[in-house]
Amino acid sequence: MTFAVLRLKTILGTGARHEHGFGMIELLASMTVMLIGIFAVFAVFQAGIVQIRRASTITTAAAVADAEMEKFRAIRNDSIGLASADVAAADSTYTSDSAYRADTAPATTLATAMTASQLTISVASATGFPSAAPFIVKIDSEFILVSGGGGTTTWTVRENISGQESEGRGYLGTTATAHSAGAAVVQVQRVTVTKCGTPPCTDAVPTKTTTGADGRSYRVDTYVTWKQISSAATTGRLVKLVTLVVRANTAPYRRWARITSSFDESTGV
Repeated sequence: MTFAVLRLKTILGTGARHEHGFGMIELLASMTVMLIGIFAVFAVFQAGIVQIRRASTITTAAAVADAEMEKFRAIRNDSIGLASADVAAADSTYTSDSAYRADTAPATTLATAMTASQLTISVASATGFPSAAPFIVKIDSEFILVSGGGGTTTWTVRENISGQESEGRGYLGTTATAHSAGAAVVQVQRVTVTKCGTPPCTDAVPTKTTTGADGRSYRVDTYVTWKQISSAATTGRLVKLVTLVVRANTAPYRRWARITSSFDESTGV
């Protein structure tokens, strides 16, 4: 009996001496695992905050674009366009967008001389030009509407689109004149309207900065180009295509919103 008690005390004493608790290594390992878990949860919350902020910015940018488009819907069709000098002065961010048209291509030359009242012209090549009329070309400094002959080198043209006709359609009017053989011919794809003074005119600019509902500044780039409307195999008249691109003001390479709307001369929308 006495031996058994002493043996038990010896065993218990030995166990107590070896009960040292957590060591420094175990503690560090536990803290590392805990920190990894905390950082993982933090990263999830951080990603959520970023996504919410991005969604808010995109929504605000879309509202800015809609508001700018409504301004075009509220004016006369012949005032929808941009001043050529303003577009020419635009920066590389503006000109690098797919909606931008330089009005330098496609290009060709007159195969034969042209009089001021001539309604048929011959060009050296039709490569790159629309395969069906109507479309607008610029010969030297004169704007002319091609009404037939698309896809060929002989085009039927209407009278020079100057004066009242240009005002009714939003073309930049010029004075009819004669042109010599070899004169430069280029397709006009931008809608050019004179800066405001005497209507029809435009006060729209290619690039401007506006403030959204969130109090942030946004860059709004405006593009106005000509577009043929067609149904099946039938080509209709030209309409104006307005494209608005809303970008981050301080980092314009970041695009937040983009909308496009066509405006027909018969309805104004």
